[in-house]
Amino acid sequence: MPLTPATSSLETQARRSVYADILSQAITGELIGMANYAAMTELCPDAESQVDSVEHAYNERGHAAAFEQVARELDVPVIIDPSAPYWRRIREAFLRQVRARDLSACLIVQELMLESFAVSMYEAVADAVEGRMSEVFRAIAGEEEGHLQHALDELAPEFTADPDAFERKVGRLHDEVMVILAEMVAARDPAGACGLCRGECVKGSLHHVGLTAAELRGRALNYYLRVLDRLGIRGDVSLAWVANLPA
Repeated sequence: MPLTPATSSLETQARRSVYADILSQAITGELIGMANYAAMTELCPDAESQVDSVEHAYNERGHAAAFEQVARELDVPVIIDPSAPYWRRIREAFLRQVRARDLSACLIVQELMLESFAVSMYEAVADAVEGRMSEVFRAIAGEEEGHLQHALDELAPEFTADPDAFERKVGRLHDEVMVILAEMVAARDPAGACGLCRGECVKGSLHHVGLTAAELRGRALNYYLRVLDRLGIRGDVSLAWVANLPA
């Protein structure tokens, strides 16, 4: 049965609402990344690595600006709040590593865990939407993959020096950070609302743009497992970590 004008209008409004919530999450996440890279600068051992960290922070700010421009072009209202509950907890977990002056832990959190979710989520959105929004999400996913590869290169010597100790460190950080990310994409919100959706939780409305929360979660965790494999973490260990995440 063809859609009536009223039904078509409602469907358009529903899609626009989903676009707004997706962009709110993406912008806020990129600003968290910007702040994280800026905080890492003081831990860098030399001027060259400090410059790299500053450039990464600037890059993340550019991503946020690109997503903000998409929101303006679509004329959808976004909520930008780095203090939103889940993102605040992630930021606090990252800052604990800064206070411990553990640069490799910072790289694991920001460039492996957060970027794993970013790459998988952005690619999923790019596959589901069209036009400029798809182009921007796909391009930024590619750039975030570059950050992830940077971390793999930087962390390889520490893993080689003591694989067991390194695996324990990743496991500890997994329990601190990945649990929060898993809660964000769980079927229900075990820690309450995210604070970035303008109405009801966007997870119940993703079907309007051809996505589901289960698909996003599956893609994110699958990508994360592949990243851990590239890092050298044993498969039975990483599978056990993921199996214990909130569903």
